[in-house]
Amino acid sequence: MVLPYSPLNNSTLGLVTGDLIAQRQVDGQRTSWSGDSALTLATISSLSYGYNLTDMMDRYLSWYQSGEYTNHAEKPVAVGSTTTFALDKYERTSDPFNSGGREMSDNGNGALMHITPVVLYLRAQYGEDFVSHAPAMLMLHQVTGLTHNHPQSLIASGLYAMLVNNLLQNMPLIEAVDQAVSGSYEYYSQHQIFAQFLPAFQALNKPDLKSESADSLRTSGYVVDTLEATIWVILNSTSFESAISLTKTLPGESERIMPLVGALAGILYHQEFLDAYQTNDKELELVMATLHLANKSHNFN
Repeated sequence: MVLPYSPLNNSTLGLVTGDLIAQRQVDGQRTSWSGDSALTLATISSLSYGYNLTDMMDRYLSWYQSGEYTNHAEKPVAVGSTTTFALDKYERTSDPFNSGGREMSDNGNGALMHITPVVLYLRAQYGEDFVSHAPAMLMLHQVTGLTHNHPQSLIASGLYAMLVNNLLQNMPLIEAVDQAVSGSYEYYSQHQIFAQFLPAFQALNKPDLKSESADSLRTSGYVVDTLEATIWVILNSTSFESAISLTKTLPGESERIMPLVGALAGILYHQEFLDAYQTNDKELELVMATLHLANKSHNFN
């Protein structure tokens, strides 16, 4: 079953497909997706009813405690330390504004992996220039900060949001990347709390990132590494299939960036990849139901 083409449908199916491929790469017998997909679905479900951080964190907690938003209703066994810290803290305090980790060590890629639907929600609510609206950027940072609240993670979400927005305006890919990087530098340099951490993104601020050697990339769980490697893959791909294949060749733990590669490739190349990866209606039943609810809400378009 292919859903109507839309940025939300395409990116979500791309992310989940990339995630499933990644899990099979780690364990050939595994048919369940990771927390990246589960928290993406939880985010979509929450935003389908409007913007409410408490509701969103309650849904994250349901995944963490009982396996909601997984395709086999399994309680997750591998949860990142920063996400674990945030959800445990939220369970104790019921305060979504102070749950996310703020230390340098709290810059894993967890929040970035499920931020795409937030970008699409903000674009629908505020328009194509949402990045120039302070309330929209605050909301983007607040959702990121539910689990990962260090300035580097917030900058990463902002840069990624600008990239997605540029791509949805049909900007040529290289130009979309260049403008996202320059736009994020311009925006975050105006705020001292962020400006001091911009040097961490210097690898992205190069005239020809596309030509960088694959050996120079790191596919770790670090949010800056994830953003750099994902963008490099997209710059060097021409289809969903080539993006996934190229990701597999990268040094390190390439499965850690594959869901995000899938989300961006889904935006660029739509849903033609579903048959190629033998995803089936039953496997994606929860995804389809979540997207059906989201589409009915009109909160993402």
